[in-house]
Amino acid sequence: MDFSTAEFWYSLIPALLLIWLGNVLLRRWSDVRRLYNKLLMLVLSLVLLGLASWQTLCIFLTVTLTAWVVCKWGLRLGQGGRRALLWCTVPVLLLPLLYYKYADFICNGIAGQQWDTLRDLIIPIGISFYTFQIIGFCIDTLLRDEPMPRFVDYLNFGSFFPQIVAGPIERRSDLLPQVQRMELALRASDFEVGLPYVILGLFFKMALADNIATAFWADYAGHNAWMVWLNNLLFTFRIYFDFAGYGLTAYGIARCLGITLRMNFISPYTAGNITEFWRRWHTSLTLWFRDYIYFPMGGSRTKRWALNILIVFTISGIWHGAGWNFVMWGAFAGVAMVVHRVFRNLGGKLPSLLGWGMTFCMMVFVWMFFYDAKPEMLEHHLHVIAEPANYDLRAFVQELVDRQMAGTLPGLFLLLSFAVVLVEYLSGRRYRDEPYRLFLSPVACAVLVFLLVVLNTSVQNQFIYFAF
Repeated sequence: MDFSTAEFWYSLIPALLLIWLGNVLLRRWSDVRRLYNKLLMLVLSLVLLGLASWQTLCIFLTVTLTAWVVCKWGLRLGQGGRRALLWCTVPVLLLPLLYYKYADFICNGIAGQQWDTLRDLIIPIGISFYTFQIIGFCIDTLLRDEPMPRFVDYLNFGSFFPQIVAGPIERRSDLLPQVQRMELALRASDFEVGLPYVILGLFFKMALADNIATAFWADYAGHNAWMVWLNNLLFTFRIYFDFAGYGLTAYGIARCLGITLRMNFISPYTAGNITEFWRRWHTSLTLWFRDYIYFPMGGSRTKRWALNILIVFTISGIWHGAGWNFVMWGAFAGVAMVVHRVFRNLGGKLPSLLGWGMTFCMMVFVWMFFYDAKPEMLEHHLHVIAEPANYDLRAFVQELVDRQMAGTLPGLFLLLSFAVVLVEYLSGRRYRDEPYRLFLSPVACAVLVFLLVVLNTSVQNQFIYFAF
């Protein structure tokens, strides 16, 4: 479900009116009203998911129902039986993800086969997100001896429409209690909190990310290193404003409904070191890997902590995509984490501005492995930036001129992007880790709406993380 399309809002607004009408008519019967809200929310979530992709709806129901049956039966077993059941169940739940997302890479890319049918597979939107959320539910339920919720509450936990296709990956302990007491009162106070986040998220996506995407030169095959770095910088901001835009919009819609989701981004580009960056970027995935993979391997308590970090970040790279570029992206991020941990353990500390600059520049470089999915193109870009002779500033300016007005777009939106990050930094300093608070006042929202209308491009780009 794409928040940046009119079709989504055409579907959501009538549903909200139906929720409001039902709450008015059933106000005397609290239990009936709560059940009505839960059933209507479930239908709304499944319908919106089906409108986005019937394929992913079918896969979601298969994964979710399988997990329900396993957990229901598994709670009758002892701890040893539950652990054995999990070892058998998790691979089964991963099968659709492995087939649609990784079969081509494993069979054709690694094994060297030529199976064209695998190349034509379309990854169902959100499959990585809801698969991991359901797996996390199974682990928390069976290993922590948590009781099974009512079936409708379980389905609402798994399918809650604001976050199902691109996160955050919610945990049982955070989201399930909220859907169990779901009231959907549609209070004015909830809309006062939620709507500013919706406006900010749509501004990030439609005014910033989509415009930066038009300034991005896909598959640049030239030999000017400055052009490669400019592309890297453009993508650095595009992926942030695109993904954070989704997360902020999802957060805002959920708050309007009386549900609080995890804040998936906390101004990561203001981080002073790489460890802090990953605590601020896609926080729900970082915590998922920490709790379900890193800690069970021993975390930082073992002598092989560096290997544990490398393994976790390499898996994170593979989670994002099936290709050697994603493997290298995760591995580079892991190496950076290990280097910073060693530096910190030795008592090293950098000035805050230098630490921020090194972290930001490192991510500008690493994001190249994310967008260069073609190995030959990635190799070409690495060679270009590694050759000193390719840093010809005059040729760079000439290339921008040859592309006519395209050269002015990067400068405009890069300045705007840096300005937004600066406001996030100032807001975080002033309001103690609330980097978006300065954007949420009525005056700021009015300005954002104006800019959204003025800067909105006619070219629509699907949210990047729908592919994951």
